[in-house]
Amino acid sequence: MRGYFKNKKYCWMMAVFAIVTLVLSMLSPDTSVVSLAGLGLLGFVDLESMDEDQKKFIKGLDDKLEEINMKFLKDTLPKSDYVKELTSLTEAMKDLNDNVLSDKIDKKDFDTFKENVLGELVKIKAAMEKTPDGGFRIKGLEDQVRDQLKSYISKEHNGREVVDLKSACKAMPGNKLNITIIPNVKANTPITSAVTTTGVPMSPGVVFDPSISTPPLAESELRQFANVATINARTIIYTQLKDSTGDAEWVPEGGLKPSMTASIEEKSITAGKVALTATLTDEVITDLPQLVAEIRSEIIYKIGVAEEEGILFGSGSNGEIKGVFSDIPEYSLTSVKVTRPNNFDAIVAAYTQIVSTSKRNYTPNLVRVNPVDLANMKLTKDANGAYLFPPFTLQDGSLISGVQIKPSTTITEDEFFIGDFRYLNIRDYQPLSITFGWVNDDFQKNQVTMVGEKRLLAYIKSNYLTAFVKGKYSTIKEAIDANPASDSPEVGS
Repeated sequence: MRGYFKNKKYCWMMAVFAIVTLVLSMLSPDTSVVSLAGLGLLGFVDLESMDEDQKKFIKGLDDKLEEINMKFLKDTLPKSDYVKELTSLTEAMKDLNDNVLSDKIDKKDFDTFKENVLGELVKIKAAMEKTPDGGFRIKGLEDQVRDQLKSYISKEHNGREVVDLKSACKAMPGNKLNITIIPNVKANTPITSAVTTTGVPMSPGVVFDPSISTPPLAESELRQFANVATINARTIIYTQLKDSTGDAEWVPEGGLKPSMTASIEEKSITAGKVALTATLTDEVITDLPQLVAEIRSEIIYKIGVAEEEGILFGSGSNGEIKGVFSDIPEYSLTSVKVTRPNNFDAIVAAYTQIVSTSKRNYTPNLVRVNPVDLANMKLTKDANGAYLFPPFTLQDGSLISGVQIKPSTTITEDEFFIGDFRYLNIRDYQPLSITFGWVNDDFQKNQVTMVGEKRLLAYIKSNYLTAFVKGKYSTIKEAIDANPASDSPEVGS
């Protein structure tokens, strides 16, 4: 009966990881039902070693865990009752271990499991709100900040919300106040502003158009397309296939079935920290909307830019994670030819390489380009002065089968990166944390220093690198040009 239980520390981390990952992935403005099926306690066991009755027993416990998690998140189960229910479940699991199975799990492992699950759910619950259709979603940045500072927020006679950050800092150990930001997983939308840096409201309904350049106040857009999850360990180990051979084939009745051979390689990767500090004056930090605007522009956006640079091109030294795009293939296809190719043609050629040279059925979903290159493509005209708007693009910028063209200042001019970004794995070890405190004589100057930091890692398994292509427009256009001798340069192409 040995072998039922897996590595204990790893399993409770994975159980917490599964809960947080599924909650965050399912919480969106369009989601009416949040599913937490198959979580938690299953992470402690090896079901393959159990008989059917034991499997059903464990599955029943896990279904119950899903049920109480949902009740807790929906406010139908108070925290005290939730802890009792969770304790009951883990004790039932321990009884099975003590009375039926030969392997033992220390009670401390279950206690750690309960503590971590509860801690993560409390954070998520505090950042949740109900939608008009009865579903749930992550609150916006302003609401999350307001909830965590509510004890220090007051309203003036004109309705202005004033934050007493100084008192909040004084009340915390070491005079440092920490707040945690849970990322909102909804897609980017135009940003409507109600304040400016002068504190004077703008006209109602003023909208920043995100279609011209990069969205000014957003996290890295890579997260909308990548495989994103939360982890509870600074270092993770993942496996990848190496030197694999063999494919599936049709076989006659009684015929020899084909086999695949491959070696399994373990890789270890450690999270890095991206951080930034900013000093705010008393005039800024007392106004809640202005404080939120400063957090968004001075911390979230700038950390997002540095985060993307590290994910894609990080050096792997001096605390920076190693960028995943250092190893992706360049354009090498020789069978695509077009007369007088332009930048759009170069992107299509790279797309074709991904979908035609692999049997993995990749579906590229993102092209990351430089904002100047994108502007030039949008402004390209033919000999008659008409804009060249290729028939394979739509007004929202999508290309072929739902591939989105997204600009980023992290991309160098004349270069682009395309791929099935679902194979880019981003793992958040510690969410964005904002700390307010005093440095040197900040207090005397009516200033507060704001520190934002997060820890994360990223990787692409080596057997999935062909899901991506990097290249230069100029190089690819030269490679796909069907008749280079007769071509003449075209403005903006």
